[in-house]
Amino acid sequence: MFRHPIPSRYLRSAVPGGLLALILALAACAGDANTPNAQQLISQAQAAIQKVTSYHFNLNADNPGSGGLLVIKTADGDVLVPDKLKASANALVIGNTVQVQIIAIGDKQYVTDPISGKWSSTTGLLDPRTLSDSQTGVAAILGHIQNPSTPTDSNVDGTACWSIDGRLDAKYLTAITGGGTPAGTQVNVTTCIGKQDHLPYLIRMSGVTVQGDTDKTVRTFKLSKFGEQLTIVAPI
Repeated sequence: MFRHPIPSRYLRSAVPGGLLALILALAACAGDANTPNAQQLISQAQAAIQKVTSYHFNLNADNPGSGGLLVIKTADGDVLVPDKLKASANALVIGNTVQVQIIAIGDKQYVTDPISGKWSSTTGLLDPRTLSDSQTGVAAILGHIQNPSTPTDSNVDGTACWSIDGRLDAKYLTAITGGGTPAGTQVNVTTCIGKQDHLPYLIRMSGVTVQGDTDKTVRTFKLSKFGEQLTIVAPI
């Protein structure tokens, strides 16, 4: 069979294009090689958080439901592992936003009256024992993330971390929400795991996590200042 020779001018133009495609393909492969495995990162984060003795936290709830007598919208405080917590919070009480102080020590929880500022005993708030427990707390939340995505480069308040998306049964969020989760509820979840220390710096939950939430409800739980010296005592 007679074949027409390919003009040299086409060969000259094709070669650079082929080289460029090869270079881009190699660069993409190199980028993938530098991206860690999501499950491995999650396992490292579970191990790292279980070694922490204390940390600062910030909780923010956008469009939370109104179920319960006290619904926390924002909270900023500290956890002393395994069973102490102290925080300042903005909460919804019968539809009104009020500022309160919260302390939890063991099975005792305390909150200030928004008008008088006096302390009283309560229940159903953030429980440091469940947050610290490997079966119910932060480590358990991370371990139950379903179908984790490929990690992407991100940061939380300037700390470089790997961001991972997934799905989670909302029952595993009781340590953060205080309970009241409708059975069988699934939420979207994002976590960001520190590149240097493998600690979880963020857990963001989107969807219904407690009664009254909607698909527009988003709760963001940030962790920082790991291992600082803390003293938390009962107010009364």
